[in-house]
Amino acid sequence: MNMNKIFTCVFLLITSHVSIASDCLSIKVIEPIKVNDKTERMQSIKFDKVKLLHKDKSGICLPTQDTYVLAFNEGVPFITARLKGHTPDITLIEKNDNDYALIKYYAGNKLQVLKGYQLIGSELYELPNFTLSSNVSSINIIDGLINVENNELVEEKPTNSVTLYDFSLSGVFIKP
Repeated sequence: MNMNKIFTCVFLLITSHVSIASDCLSIKVIEPIKVNDKTERMQSIKFDKVKLLHKDKSGICLPTQDTYVLAFNEGVPFITARLKGHTPDITLIEKNDNDYALIKYYAGNKLQVLKGYQLIGSELYELPNFTLSSNVSSINIIDGLINVENNELVEEKPTNSVTLYDFSLSGVFIKP
């Protein structure tokens, strides 16, 4: 008699978990993020682009608008950054004995954003005062410097401007 109760409890427990899991997944791995490793020493680091899933008011399971960066520590995945956009691209740089991860992503139309992080192990720590944007999708990282192009209206005429930035642990600043 006890064996039947145990079997029934286990069966109900398993079926309840299966029905909950098939309802709406909580995270969806979309694809690995392209990493441009300029350090040549961090080839074992892997980042994935993920979306969190939620149910809307009508009960449909949808992804959030934000993109999350999933990293791995000894094979265990964890969310290390949240981006308010899509299509991230990571550049790893070593500068002044510090490792950096510069993440470019799109935040709508042609707006490209660059955020800076300090990389320690496989974890990303967001740098203060480090967000750049380009309204013509042109942010380039060359020799540890950041080249940002924007289109501006000057006296009612569209003009392209190019600004060169440098960065450190304290943030980003215009290169004189």
